[in-house]
Amino acid sequence: MTFDDLPTVRAVPSVTAAQMAEVDRVTIEELHIPVEILMENAGRQIAAAARVLLGGRVAGKRVIGLVGTGNNGGDAAVALRHLTNWGARVCAEVAAPQDRVRETTRLQTTRLLLATTWEIAIVHDASQKGLRDLDSDLLIDGLLGYSAKGAPRETIATLIETVTVSNVPILAVDLPSGIEPDSGATPGAAIHAAATVTLALPKPGLLDPKAHSYVGELLLADIAIPHAAFARIGIDTRRLFEEGDLVRVEAHT
Repeated sequence: MTFDDLPTVRAVPSVTAAQMAEVDRVTIEELHIPVEILMENAGRQIAAAARVLLGGRVAGKRVIGLVGTGNNGGDAAVALRHLTNWGARVCAEVAAPQDRVRETTRLQTTRLLLATTWEIAIVHDASQKGLRDLDSDLLIDGLLGYSAKGAPRETIATLIETVTVSNVPILAVDLPSGIEPDSGATPGAAIHAAATVTLALPKPGLLDPKAHSYVGELLLADIAIPHAAFARIGIDTRRLFEEGDLVRVEAHT
């Protein structure tokens, strides 16, 4: 499978960071769909997008996940777990000490190890020791999410700068780290992704032409956020995934 095999959607609505935060709140607190379910759905879709980016087959491929402290890092860790099931060799490069990583994300890195073996999956503390290496077929960027503000700092900035010059293709989770979700601006270091799999709905900055070189191919994934949650902020998503749950958003113009 390639990008051309995915259904294409046009005129996709976008959602600001503040609106997405409210949709997440409604989904988790009022519709009682826990963040772990959303994370599992997101990670499975990211893994599927990785398989597309790698030409339809991941067996024998090496994939490195850049795991940030928040939910995007957890999404990346879940994706790595699915990729090991499909035959990939993976490494999670964690961008902060464990006591600074959100509990849900820390749990996902633990599950990655428990569900595999050390020969297949590695979890490494990149914040203290730097990256083990970048010898891989694909990098998954789960460093920063839509709630991040301003230029990336310290370890995150260093990791972004390091992988940007690596020439390894990068798949960004939800949005490339360093991109401002609402404007598409890059106030500091930013990931240049070969493809971005955005979750539930794209953020406006991803659709801005000036962000295209950072976003790459834009894919949209259904992570099972109910239509009712988006209806609460006046957005109709009822027909968005009729042709498939992982779709390609029409090229930027």
